[in-house]
Amino acid sequence: SETLVKKTFKKIERINKPVYVLAGNHEWNGTEFMFTTKYFMENKPANLHVLKAGINAVQDLPGVEIVAAPLEGKEDEIDLVKAQLDLLEPTTNIRVLAGHGSIDLIMPAGARKDLIAIAPIEKAIADKKIHYVAMGDRHSTTKVGDTGLVWYSGAPEPTSFTEDDQRNVLAVEINPGSPAKVEKVEVGQWEFIRFGTKFEQHQLRSKQDLDDLEKQIDKVKKPSKTAVKIYLDSILDFDSDVRRGNLFDEWEDEVLARFEVSKSSKGHSVESDPLNEKVPAGLSGYALSAYEELKELAQSNDEDAEIALEALKLLTEFAGGNK
Repeated sequence: SETLVKKTFKKIERINKPVYVLAGNHEWNGTEFMFTTKYFMENKPANLHVLKAGINAVQDLPGVEIVAAPLEGKEDEIDLVKAQLDLLEPTTNIRVLAGHGSIDLIMPAGARKDLIAIAPIEKAIADKKIHYVAMGDRHSTTKVGDTGLVWYSGAPEPTSFTEDDQRNVLAVEINPGSPAKVEKVEVGQWEFIRFGTKFEQHQLRSKQDLDDLEKQIDKVKKPSKTAVKIYLDSILDFDSDVRRGNLFDEWEDEVLARFEVSKSSKGHSVESDPLNEKVPAGLSGYALSAYEELKELAQSNDEDAEIALEALKLLTEFAGGNK
């Protein structure tokens, strides 16, 4: 929105240093390119510079250049970084390459026509055509290849529950004649936490499982700036499931900035109480004897009663319950 752009411009203006931005897939909305809209062009602060394809001189820093390979759309037909590297000659200037997209060491070859090859990048570094590569697209801070000079900075605030190392910027020091020094600096104020995945869901099977989840939420340092997503696979007794529902409502409405159960979750259900169920029809012999012994122990005041109850639940489940 124009309001958000205006707020961003105000913050950039306060930096009082040149700020260079590179186009990527998010600057294209399918009909127009963000950096060429009338509103952007008319309100852009003087210290904000949109990098153009090719060599860009850096303001107030003689001998420093940015070689830009912008992605002006959602994708392209060629490796845009290699296309720029092919035009370069070795230089004594300090030269940073800025690109946007997936590098073939990370994405399988052949997935896209604009996949960026690491080999030409590393050769250009060895040939002293460039001295550092700043990549955009991946939201996790990631070093690529063996040179230590090709990096994705990642996102300074989390944008996804699936990215591993967000909330960072990279401070890069480049001096002529020596390799660049790269320092990862955590700046993010927000945190995204994920419990489980679509394929390995977070199981709740007992009161202890629920206790453990509550302890993990209680350890969140900045709950008002924390979003949690859980891939839920919950089968609890009635009382525990009521408690689970109350905790989920509390975390969503009162504690966390956001709490959500993924739509890919198996969900939650209430298990039957084996102490109040008939003997499963599939049990006989030793299994039936074990069932009767466990049921008797589970109903006693013995210190192992809770363990016996959990074992009884498993045995009943394996026997198919009373189906």
